[in-house]
Amino acid sequence: MKITLNEQILAGGNERNENPVRFEIDGQRNVQILKTVRAPHIQTFDRGNLKIRLSFEVGRRHKTQTEAIQHTLTHACKLAQANGSLIIDLEDKQQHRFCLDSATIQHIQTTYKGNASYTTYEIYGGELHAQ
Repeated sequence: MKITLNEQILAGGNERNENPVRFEIDGQRNVQILKTVRAPHIQTFDRGNLKIRLSFEVGRRHKTQTEAIQHTLTHACKLAQANGSLIIDLEDKQQHRFCLDSATIQHIQTTYKGNASYTTYEIYGGELHAQ
């Protein structure tokens, strides 16, 4: 599975041997809760939109431990302003592809061990649809 955010490669897929693990999608409705004093029940109002949270981890092998450390120290800064369309390419025979509109990276965590780095991404966006 290859994942890109506005030309920035987050998971290189089969070509780079960077397939995501712990891939999760969570959809949450925007609901307003009205609590009135001394009311027996609350009231809810569906605001009619859905927030999608997508998270995954990518492991990368580097040539040296120094390269893994450099990647760990600089990767988050390279993506600080990354937002737009998140493209998820399943890399299957049918060439299935999905798009998360208005995607923004909320959280990036990168660690290293030896000559490998591991990055966890948490991304929020709007509509998730097939392309």
